[in-house]
Amino acid sequence: MPMANIQAKLDLLVGALDGQDAGAIIAATEDLATAVILFRGSAIPNGGEAEARTLITRTLAQLEAAAIRVNVLKDWTRQRIDANHQIRGTHHRGLALNY
Repeated sequence: MPMANIQAKLDLLVGALDGQDAGAIIAATEDLATAVILFRGSAIPNGGEAEARTLITRTLAQLEAAAIRVNVLKDWTRQRIDANHQIRGTHHRGLALNY
């Protein structure tokens, strides 16, 4: 079932986010996007609606958890950038350093 594939790809993304590995995050994001596209084009087999609903509910909860991880990483990165500016005595130079 394509939904199970989405779950597997999402698990990889969460692992990449937890590992703070930029390359793995990019690869896992692309794999997840591909899995979602394939899921959107597939049909749920007869009798599989309850399982699909359960998988979708669990996947949505994990997507929310992944979004929280992204926000935490973004905040940590912003703090590191700010600390580096403070150490160097420099200041922000425009939008390139803002989210």
